[in-house]
Amino acid sequence: MRTAHARVIPKIGYHNPLSPERGETALYRTVALMLTLSAVVSFSVGCAGEQVRALRAPEVPTAPGIFETARAPDAAKAPDEVELKIGNFRTPKRVPDYEILEERVEERDGARAVRLLIDTRSREQEEFLLIARDLKARYSGYDAASVEFTDTEDVLFYNGDAATKDLLEYYGGALIFNTYEGVDYLGYIYGPPNMDGYYVKAAD
Repeated sequence: MRTAHARVIPKIGYHNPLSPERGETALYRTVALMLTLSAVVSFSVGCAGEQVRALRAPEVPTAPGIFETARAPDAAKAPDEVELKIGNFRTPKRVPDYEILEERVEERDGARAVRLLIDTRSREQEEFLLIARDLKARYSGYDAASVEFTDTEDVLFYNGDAATKDLLEYYGGALIFNTYEGVDYLGYIYGPPNMDGYYVKAAD
């Protein structure tokens, strides 16, 4: 009689996916994956920032001024201060006869100006204009000049004192502005009235 042998089936290893050991391994893998992704994102952002900085346009310095400075070379002025000329400083071909009776230099708010009393036989606007242009060229190193036109022909004598000055007649005047500081000095708060650099008016 054949003896029946029981067939032995080897046990195949089986792990419960919900076991504590399995859960801890999955947690470690998840944390490692998150840390890896965070490092990659940080690296990418850093590279992008470097690219943006590299592509940023460089700052271009302001071009130097192209206008000629109006102040005389020997005048005291800050090295970084630039003043622009207004108008031209050429002497006209013909200038009526005149004499400077008084010349008084004044400085205010950084502007250097001169007050002039001019003796001339001229009476017309056009004549005063020529004299003003000549004075503009002569006093180009100043920011501004104010001019009064008079005539001493009918005065017995003039020595510059207050008594004889009161005897003078006023025939016109001129305001000469060579720089924008001179414009401010003369009271033009909205800028120069013209770009000729002078304003002349004969008395009515």
